[in-house]
Amino acid sequence: MKDDFDMHVIYVQADANLKQEFELVENSANGVHEVVIYFKSGNGIFTKIINARRYKKAQQLGLKQIHAAIDLCHVHVPYRPAFLALKLLRDQKTPFVITEHWSGHLTGEYLKKNVADKKLYKQVLKKATGISCVSQLLARQFKSNTGFDTVVIPNYIEFIPAEKTQIPTDRIQLLAVADMIDTIKNISGLISAFAVALKDQPNLHLTLIGGGPDEENIQKQVAQLKLEQHVSLKGRLSHEQVLAEMHHCHFYVCNSNFETFGMTVAEALRCGKPIISTRCGGPEEFLNDSNSILIDPKNQKQLTDAILKMVREYEKYDSEKLADEIEQRFGKEAVKRKLVTFYSSFI
Repeated sequence: MKDDFDMHVIYVQADANLKQEFELVENSANGVHEVVIYFKSGNGIFTKIINARRYKKAQQLGLKQIHAAIDLCHVHVPYRPAFLALKLLRDQKTPFVITEHWSGHLTGEYLKKNVADKKLYKQVLKKATGISCVSQLLARQFKSNTGFDTVVIPNYIEFIPAEKTQIPTDRIQLLAVADMIDTIKNISGLISAFAVALKDQPNLHLTLIGGGPDEENIQKQVAQLKLEQHVSLKGRLSHEQVLAEMHHCHFYVCNSNFETFGMTVAEALRCGKPIISTRCGGPEEFLNDSNSILIDPKNQKQLTDAILKMVREYEKYDSEKLADEIEQRFGKEAVKRKLVTFYSSFI
């Protein structure tokens, strides 16, 4: 993308522990200029109002660091991140596009929003020059919920080659990467199914990467089932560390109830690893009998059976073929072509 566009990224994040009101960090790498602005989160009954104002001001501070004409603004998640895009449209006639990733369109969370929130959301969508979604499933549900058409542009799957990879030989290594939000990711269901499979295959080991509101409950479940020797909880890791862990596993497990795309599933395939996945939405668009075992969500027996089956059969999968197929669909060049076409329509 850096050969086709001069790209600048503004990212705003609240931080309750910040000592000053704002803190700005700039980075430039791979042709992308990134401006990260942290603002001190408010507290009390007016927190939402204070944070909204500081969010807008932080965006303006980030904009001042971009010393170039802006031809197009790309908004990810059309709520507060759209503040700046709407201002640029109003003041400078700068068009903006939106990419929607939100699983709330699949889970029903969007439909639960109040009338005012939905109206604001649709007003932002209406002003956008173009809208994209990350999967066909999300695009269909997005259209059903909002009435807006979209194009589908998948997430770009990054790949880092393995360096001196040592896959364990004394155990079968399973890996799952997910936010610890159990209603969506169903990590507790994975642990329960794993515990049953372990009785049949005592050399199994499960690594869980991720953090979130249910992390403490997951830790308690592991302790209650006495799985400390067989389950590693690594918390949040950097993207590079996650990809390295994928190289070290024998197969990958996704037990989600909902996925708009399934980024980590595709990344594991790009590392040549076969998959166990629920039929949870996005991953079904690129998973099949040749690269995975598909099961129903919230079905512990199916998951246990799939784990035991994959233990017997993971070596039968062609790692190079798994990786090549994903690279052709979601590699840098494939996604770049779609983005260039998308952007070029509006510049």
